[in-house]
Amino acid sequence: MYRNGMNAILGDEMGLGKTLQTLSLLAYIKENDLEADPHIVICPLSVIAAWASEAAHWVPSLKVVRFHGTQAERERLKEMIKRGHEFDLFITTYESYKAEHKWMKTRRWDYCILDEGHRVKNAQSETTMALSGLGCAFRLILTGTPVHNNLVELWALLHWLYPTIFTVATEGLFQDAFDMTHGKYDVKHLESAQKLLEVIMIRRTKDAVELSVPPRVEMTVFIPFTEAQRYWTYKLLTRLSAADMREIFNTSLKTEDGDESQVNDTRKHFNVVNRIVLISIKEYARLMNLLIQLRMCCDHPYTILGAQPEPYELGEHIVNASSKMMVVDKLLKDVIPKGERVLIFSQWVSVLDLLEDFMQLRKYRFARLDGSTTRPRRALDIRLFQQEQSPYDVYLISTKAGGLGINLTKATHVVMFDGDWNPQNDLQAIARAHRIGQTKTVNVYRLICRGSAEDQMLDRIRRKLFLSVKLMSNGGPSADNNAAGMKKGELLSILRNGSSALEDQAAGMDFQQFKAASISDILLQSRRNQNAREAKLKKELDGENMDAGMEADVAEEEGRLLDGVAAVRCRLFEGRELTPRAIKSLAEQPPSSKKRARANRLVLVNGIETIVVSPSVITSMPPKAQKAPEFEHEEWCIYCQDGGELYTCATCPRVFHSACHGVPDDVAARSSRLQCPQHNCAVCYRSTANAGGMLFRCATCSHAFCEDCLPEGELDAIGDTIPQLAGLGYTNQSLAFYIRCNDCKVDPVIKYDEYENKYWEEEEEEEVAKKEEDEDGVVKVEDVDSD
Repeated sequence: MYRNGMNAILGDEMGLGKTLQTLSLLAYIKENDLEADPHIVICPLSVIAAWASEAAHWVPSLKVVRFHGTQAERERLKEMIKRGHEFDLFITTYESYKAEHKWMKTRRWDYCILDEGHRVKNAQSETTMALSGLGCAFRLILTGTPVHNNLVELWALLHWLYPTIFTVATEGLFQDAFDMTHGKYDVKHLESAQKLLEVIMIRRTKDAVELSVPPRVEMTVFIPFTEAQRYWTYKLLTRLSAADMREIFNTSLKTEDGDESQVNDTRKHFNVVNRIVLISIKEYARLMNLLIQLRMCCDHPYTILGAQPEPYELGEHIVNASSKMMVVDKLLKDVIPKGERVLIFSQWVSVLDLLEDFMQLRKYRFARLDGSTTRPRRALDIRLFQQEQSPYDVYLISTKAGGLGINLTKATHVVMFDGDWNPQNDLQAIARAHRIGQTKTVNVYRLICRGSAEDQMLDRIRRKLFLSVKLMSNGGPSADNNAAGMKKGELLSILRNGSSALEDQAAGMDFQQFKAASISDILLQSRRNQNAREAKLKKELDGENMDAGMEADVAEEEGRLLDGVAAVRCRLFEGRELTPRAIKSLAEQPPSSKKRARANRLVLVNGIETIVVSPSVITSMPPKAQKAPEFEHEEWCIYCQDGGELYTCATCPRVFHSACHGVPDDVAARSSRLQCPQHNCAVCYRSTANAGGMLFRCATCSHAFCEDCLPEGELDAIGDTIPQLAGLGYTNQSLAFYIRCNDCKVDPVIKYDEYENKYWEEEEEEEVAKKEEDEDGVVKVEDVDSD
């Protein structure tokens, strides 16, 4: 592509080394084109550290600038470049690029590389608009999932690569070719798009590359509702007024032509209801909000406002309220004792909070990654999770924040606690464990509440997967057609292995059986159901032994399966339609299925029965922000471990001599905000804020390191604090993580054993001296009395 002067998509499957291939291209350009401009890589926050470390490891000849941090840090880097600092590779995040895109557009770039380039799939987003005017000689998109939801997203990628060819006027062609909202699917246009991708996209799959990566085993586990989940599902449906329910639910099922018989035919084929509902934006927002809450209730009912018990405390109720939490509990009890590690993905932060409570309840060692996790903390937890001697057994990850570009091959079990509307996000998450470097089979568990709203989502999700597989079934000129090509039967299986929402609900376990079953029994039942589906499909359509007539009808079969709209009906619950009247009658049933007793508010006042209206509760004002907790300081200089006249650090318990710290006595005496050396990197001298919000402090010397300057090799991690400082009231700090540096592993400067012995010896000497003084005083008093 580079030699032909073409912009391109590197669409290798996740985990096949797109980063390393790109770095090798940039190294080739540097060796063969001495006049080339610098290159710019724009990537998600989670992988910016990986880009910098991989470049330093594999292509040390490239001079790298990592552009990320606070505004002050970005201004420092811009000033450094302005003064003539030379570099070959400029690495930044999408957020930093949006903040500084005007400055970046003043420079000329050779290659502009978008890692996880599907971030520009929305042509109207701020990120895409900011990237449109960037001046560069070549444009390259790195993504293992170029197609997500529809062909308009593919057009957005093509529009960024070739803006003069795929103009705004061509967007409508892609919109009409695959429109699930109106049930339009143009198979010929899909084939044309596939041929185009064969020209501009290089794609390899794990099957096409000779790798020693073991296969992954995926399993969709359909589980029943708990009583609490069932109760709150009914409760959510009854929160709508009767008028709203009639307006939203009582919609006639007609096609655009008004033919109801066609709808009945479609129902017979693939168990979905063709419904095109024209409602206002307000009604649509209300319905989508209901759908989101129903999906969250499938994860855990405590995500619903008012469902948590008051006061909320850790206990078994966290597990018993959610069937998915019960599966995770059974699974971890089985795999953690074997030394295996687990990734748990969820797209809801509130669900991650509940999973964190569960981990604390069961005392599992875990880490967490979501959108609020700082860059150094992400890099630290990933590095610790990947170590042979890891302090973590479970990693809780937000699907969006942690599903891109990171390497977690030490995990052998992946739990998809909930699914995304975009199936490629789930595939990206699974690829964190199943990639180059994985030496064991990866088991993937998709947890679905049977007969729920998320169960119905599977039909729509599989249509999106069909679009992706259809377009990329041929990997392009570099792929092996025998390995990358996909059988027609596999395409159809994506559509036919859909939802269980309209199937026989008796096929799975009921709740009592599920509660008593072990994890092996639950997985065995799910595997049997999945094998039965696959056997039925193979019997209907064997991709390798098709006769001529069936081969000719494949295109027609695809069109028939894709015809119509895959609808998700909120009132379809556990295989039956709930009318507004039925929902209302069920609303008063608590989890125990007994009607709630009516509260008696009649009291006798002077012999007359009177209704007492409960007084409104006056909530107290929120407490004012509390000051930072006080802590005591150490007794010995952090540099020389001696006492004397010491100055205290303003933000931690460390103390130091002015001479050791390199500050004159008069300056130290006047300053009230002196800080010890552990608040700046010992190598590059950046502060905590400029280093990304965290420094790695050595527990036994004065050194601290930023993420970039950490010693290589396995990290001797201690934790968010050390016992000696915790005893002084200095508890866990988000701005610091304590380690042992390489020098202190051999000969620590601060020998806490000797330090504590010395401290206690002095304490004992002081107590003995005080006791002797008291005894002398008593003796003198007795002498006076005797006189």
